[in-house]
Amino acid sequence: MSSSRCLSSLVLAAGLLPLPAVAADLDGKKIFVDQKCNMCHAVSSAGIEATGKIKAPDLTGLASKLDAKTLTGFLKKETEINGKKHIKPFTGTPEEMAAVVAWLQTQDKKK
Repeated sequence: MSSSRCLSSLVLAAGLLPLPAVAADLDGKKIFVDQKCNMCHAVSSAGIEATGKIKAPDLTGLASKLDAKTLTGFLKKETEINGKKHIKPFTGTPEEMAAVVAWLQTQDKKK
């Protein structure tokens, strides 16, 4: 088989394989709750109340003011916001993190 035909076969086969879920296909609110982010944070615009002893800020309206790169870095404990790093690193997949960040950015006080 020629190398170009072999390459074409590989490209075709790769296109038939299932792709991993992308952030748009994931439910950021569900991931937020499943990851127990609500132990510390409320998101009042989504009806989520903090349930733990640590009362971190209500995230309604906060994430919409920041870009996704900053929020992702903060949740990975790589970036500081207001001179502080997040207390706990996000333990989900990169796709789940992207979904949570995207969802949080839509949580505005206007809703």
